[in-house]
Amino acid sequence: MVVPIQTPEPRGALTVHLQFTRGRHGAGARIELHERPAGRLAVLELRGWIDLSAQRRLEQTLEDLAARGVERLLVDCSSLRHIDYRLVPRLVGALARFETRSGSVALGGLSRYLRDLFRLAGCDPHVGAWDPADGAYLPEARLDGFVGECAS
Repeated sequence: MVVPIQTPEPRGALTVHLQFTRGRHGAGARIELHERPAGRLAVLELRGWIDLSAQRRLEQTLEDLAARGVERLLVDCSSLRHIDYRLVPRLVGALARFETRSGSVALGGLSRYLRDLFRLAGCDPHVGAWDPADGAYLPEARLDGFVGECAS
């Protein structure tokens, strides 16, 4: 007798907290990995101040996510307070490399201040918009107050 194998429900999220730098202007990230029928999804919530040291660790994190088969990356910048404007092109380049290697990237939660830094660095057209359809990948609690631009 052969028993049919049922497709398991998608697994819950795995959450990892990273600390890129320490101190008053430290930086960190919270990563949520979700298994979905359409593929593996990661939500990367950036926090604090991104300087050169934090940028290097962030680039390594993006490479690690790509190596682990993440096909969709949602970058939540609503808790990001500052990024050195000279590093914005480097960040956009790292996101573009991830997109080329693994799949799609969406960037959301940029405050007006951060949007201005991206414009100042000449990277405004390269920033992908946070699509409301991305909400289908996130629990309802994460969507509250995250539609559109976050004022600083």
